[in-house]
Amino acid sequence: MSFSWILTVPRPTPAGADALAELGASQTFDSAEEADAWLGEHFDELSFEGVDAVTLADDGTPVRDPMSLAEG
Repeated sequence: MSFSWILTVPRPTPAGADALAELGASQTFDSAEEADAWLGEHFDELSFEGVDAVTLADDGTPVRDPMSLAEG
Protein backbone atom coordinates (compact mmCIF):
# COMPACT_ATOMS: atom_id res chain seq x y z
CA MET A 1 0.00 0.00 0.00
CA SER A 2 1.10 3.49 -0.83
CA PHE A 3 -1.00 6.37 0.46
CA SER A 4 -0.99 9.86 -0.98
CA TRP A 5 -3.15 12.97 -1.10
CA ILE A 6 -5.03 14.09 -4.20
CA LEU A 7 -5.20 17.88 -4.02
CA THR A 8 -8.02 19.96 -5.49
CA VAL A 9 -6.50 23.26 -6.59
CA PRO A 10 -9.04 25.19 -8.71
CA ARG A 11 -6.68 28.01 -9.78
CA PRO A 12 -3.13 26.66 -9.71
CA THR A 13 -0.25 29.07 -10.19
CA PRO A 14 3.41 28.29 -10.90
CA ALA A 15 4.41 29.80 -7.55
CA GLY A 16 1.73 27.76 -5.79
CA ALA A 17 2.91 24.58 -7.49
CA ASP A 18 6.46 25.26 -6.32
CA ALA A 19 5.27 25.91 -2.76
CA LEU A 20 3.25 22.68 -2.74
CA ALA A 21 6.26 20.75 -4.01
CA GLU A 22 8.38 22.22 -1.20
CA LEU A 23 5.78 21.04 1.32
CA GLY A 24 6.07 17.52 -0.08
CA ALA A 25 2.53 17.41 -1.43
CA SER A 26 3.33 14.64 -3.91
CA GLN A 27 5.00 12.28 -1.46
CA THR A 28 3.67 8.85 -0.55
CA PHE A 29 3.20 7.31 2.87
CA ASP A 30 3.31 3.75 4.19
CA SER A 31 0.06 4.16 6.12
CA ALA A 32 -3.07 6.29 6.23
CA GLU A 33 -2.03 7.40 9.71
CA GLU A 34 1.26 8.80 8.37
CA ALA A 35 -0.63 10.60 5.59
CA ASP A 36 -3.07 12.03 8.14
CA ALA A 37 -0.20 13.23 10.33
CA TRP A 38 1.43 14.99 7.37
CA LEU A 39 -1.89 16.65 6.49
CA GLY A 40 -2.29 17.84 10.07
CA GLU A 41 1.18 19.40 9.98
CA HIS A 42 0.62 21.17 6.64
CA PHE A 43 -3.12 21.93 6.68
CA ASP A 44 -2.72 25.71 7.01
CA GLU A 45 -0.02 25.95 4.34
CA LEU A 46 -2.05 23.87 1.89
CA SER A 47 -5.08 26.10 2.41
CA PHE A 48 -2.92 29.23 2.02
CA GLU A 49 -1.55 27.91 -1.29
CA GLY A 50 -5.07 27.53 -2.70
CA VAL A 51 -5.88 23.89 -2.04
CA ASP A 52 -9.66 23.65 -1.65
CA ALA A 53 -9.91 19.97 -0.75
CA VAL A 54 -7.88 16.80 -0.30
CA THR A 55 -8.73 13.16 -0.95
CA LEU A 56 -6.76 10.27 0.50
CA ALA A 57 -5.75 7.69 -2.09
CA ASP A 58 -4.27 4.20 -1.79
CA ASP A 59 -2.14 3.33 -4.82
CA GLY A 60 -3.91 6.12 -6.71
CA THR A 61 -7.45 4.97 -5.86
CA PRO A 62 -9.47 7.31 -3.64
CA VAL A 63 -10.30 5.66 -0.31
CA ARG A 64 -12.04 8.63 1.34
CA ASP A 65 -14.43 11.31 0.19
CA PRO A 66 -12.89 14.72 -0.50
CA MET A 67 -12.30 16.79 2.62
CA SER A 68 -12.65 20.56 2.37
CA LEU A 69 -9.86 22.75 3.71
CA ALA A 70 -12.16 25.76 3.89
CA GLU A 71 -12.72 27.30 7.28
CA GLY A 72 -16.14 27.07 8.72
